[in-house]
Amino acid sequence: MYLRPLWTVQPCSLQLDTTNKKCTLNCVYCNPQASFIKYGIGELPLSTIESVADELCRNKIQINDVYPFMNSDPLLEIRLPAIVNLLKKKLQCLILVSTNGVLYSRRHLLRNRDINDVCFSISAADESTYNYVHGKPLFQNVLKTIDWITQNKFWNQRIQLRYILFKENVDNLGKWQKLFKGYIQEVRPLHWGETREQSDQLRDSEHPLLKHYRELQLRKFKRLRAPCNCFHNLAISFDGKFMQCSDLPYEYNWGHIEEIDLMETWRKRLDLGLNHEACRSCNQMNPDWKQLFEKYVW
Repeated sequence: MYLRPLWTVQPCSLQLDTTNKKCTLNCVYCNPQASFIKYGIGELPLSTIESVADELCRNKIQINDVYPFMNSDPLLEIRLPAIVNLLKKKLQCLILVSTNGVLYSRRHLLRNRDINDVCFSISAADESTYNYVHGKPLFQNVLKTIDWITQNKFWNQRIQLRYILFKENVDNLGKWQKLFKGYIQEVRPLHWGETREQSDQLRDSEHPLLKHYRELQLRKFKRLRAPCNCFHNLAISFDGKFMQCSDLPYEYNWGHIEEIDLMETWRKRLDLGLNHEACRSCNQMNPDWKQLFEKYVW
């Protein structure tokens, strides 16, 4: 007898595209690269956010983590304090915010008792590499924001830094690790697939460090007994759609969250597994994903 992983029964995390306003940066590796504008720009209504939280409570689903961002930056979301307060009260969950940190004038949005983790996505350790990777000369802005929240955060807030690793910035990694040695660090190899916007030259490399971190990613999946990260996650787009995956374009969805049965739709997605048309080219799946679905779901 074996225990089924939690993702086969219910979502474990919630991700909300609270706004898809154009990001302040133009990162060379980024999925949207402003391409989401063709779907329209808007804000996820607070009423829909509350409806999702209430539906999870009705189904007695304990969500561990909530991420109030997807295709934009949380510092562009002036409703952030109200959103995280609503989610914390309804779901009693951890709330994690990931930001590029360049909007120093809005740094106060990050200092919030309801936000448990603040993660800065900064994939460079000097100005020249930063300008190439992130598309704008705002390296000093990020450093100022990181320093300010470090000095002013609440006692229950953690600060993390994330480095998206690909062949153009792989040689900057060691310098980055030294520069931010006092912080929790995450190094994540670039996620790509045919549905994404990255150019071919960013996609792969045989550099030893890249191979190392890709292997670590696969080991993580094996420990978690997960086919990929999206099957832990309930991702909701700015217009209220239940997304197949938060890294995919908006058309890959299962309908509006207030017009579908949440748990029935969760089961339908499990039944399809990673046979979804948009999943086939993804390089962030567990190579044993079919065996996992056959063992626990199908």
